[in-house]
Amino acid sequence: MHRYRVCVADDCVETATVLCEGLALHNYDSIAAYSGEEALQVCQEGDVDLILLDVYLPGIDGYEVCKRLKQSTKTRNVVVVFVTVKGAQEDISRGFALGAADYITKPFNLPMVMVRVDAAMRRREGAPTIDTDLENSPETIYTDPLTGLRSGQYLLQRLQEEVEKAHRYDFPVSCVVFDVDDVRPLDADLGPVSLDDLLAEVAMTVRKYSRAFDVVGRYDGTLFAAILPHTPLADATKYAQKIMYEIDATTFSDPNFPTEASLSVGIAACQNGSAHGADYVLGEAMRGLFQAKSLPGDRLVARSLSAG
Repeated sequence: MHRYRVCVADDCVETATVLCEGLALHNYDSIAAYSGEEALQVCQEGDVDLILLDVYLPGIDGYEVCKRLKQSTKTRNVVVVFVTVKGAQEDISRGFALGAADYITKPFNLPMVMVRVDAAMRRREGAPTIDTDLENSPETIYTDPLTGLRSGQYLLQRLQEEVEKAHRYDFPVSCVVFDVDDVRPLDADLGPVSLDDLLAEVAMTVRKYSRAFDVVGRYDGTLFAAILPHTPLADATKYAQKIMYEIDATTFSDPNFPTEASLSVGIAACQNGSAHGADYVLGEAMRGLFQAKSLPGDRLVARSLSAG
């Protein structure tokens, strides 16, 4: 499968690194450029599919970079997404007038940047673009705006579909529910990192360990859920444990509020679908989660649902 290549053009090394790491987690290849001239060179020589482009670059600014990319027959098909602090309406209008596919203002939400990159690449590959009402499009309605994962509404619909398919075609499916709890600031005076930042980082971890065909989302508040098709209870438990261990081992920081956190997990697995509906399967996973919260150590309760 072809991996898209993204140039990240930003004179701030830290910002470029964060964007490159986020792209890697979402199966994109990336290369950083720290000036306008370097960005142009990378795009001309590096088989680049998309560029995340800051406006404030040394030498040639981002607007001029975009203009030159669109004027060249070699680079005119590079998808341009501005990521910049210049967020006035005239700035945004100028970016789109130069041929940008999207315009994101800083400070950005990394998971949502990845959602916008995915959407821009789908449009380039010929996905329908007639409906330009992004706020009411299915992509937005079914996406959690904080984490970039799927919404609770979407999770329920997909869980019903997967349970029915598992029953029809005779394969297992598992539902895993995570809750973020036991948030511990390492510096009592500074306090913990903001909850939004913590949830965004947890979302990145969940996505990192999930397969392309798994369905992962933020169900509600601090609750995350994953639907794992073709996955028996033992494998779902291993999946959840990997995520739990990484969260336990991570010090979250933004960057001055060092914080640790833990997860509680409930798992419900249906062998062959067991003819159960989504509400029942999710309810059993939630029941396991509530039981797990009372356990010491690795707070995880997994259950196999009997045939219905």
